[in-house]
Formats: sequence, C-alpha cells, structure tokens
Amino acid sequence: MEQILQFDWTNFQPETDKYFLTSEALQNSVTEKILQNNFHDPLISSSEDEEQEVINWDEIFSKKKYNERNNHIFVPGFRGCPKYPKLSSLKPNQQTQLLKVICANHSHVLPQKSFPRPTKIDFRLFEELKPLYEQEQKEFIAWAKNLWTTEHCVRALRPKPPVELVYEAYFKLNASELQCYPKFYTLAAQIPLEGKHENNNEMVFCEDLIDVNNLDMPEIQYEAIEEKIMIVKNCSVPEPCNKHPCRFILPTEKSVSILPKTEIERELAQYALEQGAQYIASESALKCLLTIDQPWYITVCVSEAIDSYGERSNVLVLGSEFSIKKESVLQRTYKAFQHLLEDALVPLSERSRLISQQALSEEDSLNVISMNLHDDLEPTSDDEDNLCIDTGDDFQEVVPQTEELHDNNEKESSANKDKSSTNNKNIGPYVCTCKDTIFEVPPPRSYKKWRVRNKVTGERHDIIVHCEHRVRHGTGEIVLEPIPEYQLECGAVSLSRHKIAALALSLHLRRKASLLKVRIDGSSGEVVTMEKLSSTEWSEKHGEMLPHIADVLHTTLNQLQGLLPGNYILQHDPSHGTNAMLYRPGKSNADSLVLNLDVNAPAPADQSADVKVPPTLCDDLLPIHKHRRILPCAFTPYEDQLPKQPRKAPAKNKTPPQAIKWPAPLRARKKKIQD
Repeated sequence: MEQILQFDWTNFQPETDKYFLTSEALQNSVTEKILQNNFHDPLISSSEDEEQEVINWDEIFSKKKYNERNNHIFVPGFRGCPKYPKLSSLKPNQQTQLLKVICANHSHVLPQKSFPRPTKIDFRLFEELKPLYEQEQKEFIAWAKNLWTTEHCVRALRPKPPVELVYEAYFKLNASELQCYPKFYTLAAQIPLEGKHENNNEMVFCEDLIDVNNLDMPEIQYEAIEEKIMIVKNCSVPEPCNKHPCRFILPTEKSVSILPKTEIERELAQYALEQGAQYIASESALKCLLTIDQPWYITVCVSEAIDSYGERSNVLVLGSEFSIKKESVLQRTYKAFQHLLEDALVPLSERSRLISQQALSEEDSLNVISMNLHDDLEPTSDDEDNLCIDTGDDFQEVVPQTEELHDNNEKESSANKDKSSTNNKNIGPYVCTCKDTIFEVPPPRSYKKWRVRNKVTGERHDIIVHCEHRVRHGTGEIVLEPIPEYQLECGAVSLSRHKIAALALSLHLRRKASLLKVRIDGSSGEVVTMEKLSSTEWSEKHGEMLPHIADVLHTTLNQLQGLLPGNYILQHDPSHGTNAMLYRPGKSNADSLVLNLDVNAPAPADQSADVKVPPTLCDDLLPIHKHRRILPCAFTPYEDQLPKQPRKAPAKNKTPPQAIKWPAPLRARKKKIQD
C-alpha cells in the first residue's frame, strides 16, 4: 500500500505558477510517466521478472487520426456515377424500401454496411412497384448497351500483360499436346446438339469408379472483402514438358504419363470398355456441348478396344477443349482469370503442404518397391538358411552371401541409375521441365459412370466422365467461376442460359460441391463480390437444368456412335446455331480444316469485332448499389447525381450601330434651303 500512496494520483494543481508547468512539478506526475513509458506498476513487485510493456503512443495517435479521417466503409469496385440521362420514376424513399428487400436476399454484398431489415410494408410495396421497376430495368439495360458501344468497350480491348501471359502459357500447352494429331481435316458431317423433347431424357448416376479425397485438394481462403483484393499479378505459369507431352494421370497409374495424347486416348478407351461403357469424356468436353453461344474445338477419338472375352468394340473418347488460334479478347481474359483467381485464393501454406504430402507418398511407394525387391532376393527354402561344409572334423556354418550380393546389386543399380539420369539430362527430348514445380503433378481426377437414357424408347448410353478437382473450402469442394465485369457503375453482367447449364453440370458431377461465383473488374482485376451457392440453391435460382443437359448429351452421343476408328475434331461456332461440324483426317480442299497451332502468331490488330456485341446486364446487387442506395438497373432518384448542364455564356452587350451620316453635298443643300 505504501508503494501505491507514494504516487500523486490526483489532478495536479500548481501552487506557485498558474500558467506554466515546471520540471519539478512533472517529476511526480503519473500521467507524464505513462506517456514517457517510465511508469512502474506498483501492483508488480520488484522481485518479479516481468518485462514492462512499451506503448507506442505515436502509432496509437496516428491510427486514431486515420480512423477519424477515413471513417467510410471500403466499397469494392467503386467508380464514379455514370451520366444518367434522366431521373428514376421511383422516388428516393421508394428505392430505399425496395432496396431493403433486395439486400435481405444478398447478405454477401458489402456486409460491413448495415441496412435495416425489410418489414411487411416493404414487401407489399415491392410487389406493388415491381411492374414499374421492371419497365425501368428494360430502359436502363437498353441505355447501358448504348453506353457500351460509345465508352465502355475500350476497357475490354486492353487486358493487362499478366492476363496475356497466362493465356499464352496455356495456349502453348494445348499446342504441345496436339502435336501428335493429323494436320489436315475435311468436313465429314453436321452434328445436331439439341433434340426436340427435353423431358424424355434423364442422366442417372451408376457408380463411382475412382474417387478423390477432399484433403488432396488445396483449401482456399476467402472472407468478407474489407480491403482491395487484386488477382492480376505476376504468377508462375506451366511450360510444355518434353518428357510429359500430356499432363495426365491414367486411371490405372499413379504418376504422370509420358505417352502422347493419342496413346492416352487409347488407354482411356480400353479402361472404359473394361468398366462396361461405350463412351468416356472429360468434363470440359461436356461443358462445350452445352455452351453453344461460344466457339470451341474438342477432339473426338474412336478407338478399338478388346474386352475380357477377346471381342473388339469401338469406344468413343471426347477430349478436352482447345483452340486453333488465339481467341477473342473476352475469352482470353476469362480463361486467364480462371488461373489467376485460383492462384490468388490458395495460400502458399496449402501449396507447400501438398508438395510435402506428395513427397512423402513418393517415398512410401519407393520403400514398398525396395521391400518387394528385398523379399525377392531373400532365399525362400528352409534348407538354404544354414549351409554347412563337411570337413571331416567339425561342422562350420557358412555365412550366407546374400547380403553381400544384395549390396553389390544395389551399388550396380544405383550406378546404372546415375548413368541413365546423366544420359537423360543430356538428351533433349527426355528433359522434364516440370520437375520440382507446383505443376509437376496435375490436380486429382475422379472417374464416375453415368447412364443417359430415353424414358420413352428405352435407349441408353453408358458414359464415364472424368473431371479435375482443384480447390476446396472446409470439407466441401468448390467450383470457381470468375465473371469479368466492365460496366460496374451501371450493373452486373448476366450469365447466359447455356453458361448456367454448364455450371449446373459441373455441380452435378461432383458430390456436395458448391459454386463460388466471383465478379471481377475486367480492366483492373479487383474482386468485387464473392457468392457461394450450393447445387440446390443454384437450381432454385435458375431452374432445373438436368433435363436439358440429358437431352444434349443423348442427342450428341446418338449422332457420334457410328463413327469408324480414327481421330476427329468437333468444331462449333455461334453462327452454326444448335449444330456442330465434324471433321475427319483428309486432304486439303475448300472445306478443309488445318490444325496448325501457331503459338508465336500475334493477336489480330483490329479486335473491335470481339466487343461488338454488348453484354446484357442483370438485377444482381453490387456493393456500389448498396453504398449509394440505388436499385440495380435503375436510374438515380437523386438530382445531384445527374450530370450538370454547362452554363451558357452571358449575352454580350452589342455596341449600337453608328448614326447615319448624311453625305456632305446633301447637308450643304439642306442648309441652303433653310437659309
């Protein structure tokens, strides 16, 4: 208690000088000692070895000033107000009431900004004003399309260098994979992709052939967007590997195959026939069949396989998507964002964990192989365990020489391995460029067997679908879907019906998977919103898409089932409608297709045709709408957000015309008359 009483804890009242403080007066001031970090807590005894906490007062005061100066909430994708042509037909209080209802259904958008919960009056008003709001949405979307052609299309024409770098890297990978394919193709047939009766077909799950453990996938980290998140940055990209021309792990192997793409397709055909299926396809190929609003190419291989009874059967293999030439600027940005988004959300700790886990699995496999070799070298007969030599006097046990032989064999094998490794390093075609990188092993791949059948005719097709599993969140798998945005000040771009069906297929092929829809500023790469939807929520929002998916798959497989063995290419363009063109290898003619992937060919100089069609906006809520209290796809109700009309210059006072002067002779004549 005496230690506490020695300090003067009361307010200091100077006795001599009322206006100035002296050094003697501050010697016993506790407040001054705290600010100078010289105060010793009297509750702590001097015998205790506790470090005194040093307080950085400059940092505390600077944070306080920063919070006072920046007390606003961070708004992702914030931009200035567009030049609205008119005021909204809805009043500000009406838009606020309708915005309450919309914000309640979009809790993931700007959760830092509190918004009052909607009441029954708000819901009733929303239903009353819904026709008026929908009419204004049509006017706003038409105005936004006009704004795209005049101002906003320039943003899409200039992607940043990291975007082009990532796209070119994957374009080179596809080019190296297709080197083993024929170069010239001729038009063989026109394949319809959609039938007439969607409700007659269904897609039924049969069995899970090869499953993927969720722990084998990296875990992403995403939370509420409280600061700027940029995905467009320099990152590592894969390179074509001479040792592994196709980065693919066959279902019967555990390491990356060194076979070319044509041989891998033959192995897949044999695997499909052993599992009782006539078709095997990648997830990428099936999604291409659904997205008929985009151009695409996929490989089609018909291979002859032999079943367990020795009978030969044709199996159709649908490969992954590729492109002969560099795609439009919008497609290049979208495909680059797929890689950049995954790279931004997966932390480095997860990648290092997977690399160490892979190294441990390789060591375990090597140990198993060495144990098997050791078991093969050990003698199996009981008589050979203890060999004796009869010298006539005593029996001497001879030490078995298997260990020495085993050591010699190991030395010889290691020497041979070293020689072969040095030889392989010197030989160019066998150099592995993906060794000790994050791209050494591709993502795990699952194989599931499905049955597409017609409920009326009973016709069915058994197909095996293999798909990659890239990321997870917690215990569930995540499908990442980046959406580039170029008109954030106006609204969010809407997904087409074909894209919605392709995403529904990705969710249907996975067990308990969720879709993470990420809207990204297309010009800067800033993440604007992240919305997580399960398969059920996706179906409730966009409707049931499985009948349409089953109809497309059943129609396409019916058309392709009679092909002869060989390598084909299935090509589609939006101008083809609901059809695709099938090309077979052949000589060059007027309708030929040349498979020449020139990786060094530059993008076309004039890319204005790529952005000729403006995107269609939707009524999805963005952070900028919630911040400004404006409905999505609606004009502003505030007059101060309208563009100010330029003031007219005041009219200048014109000088009056000079007085009319009579000619001199006439004036003189008048004077004479007056006189």
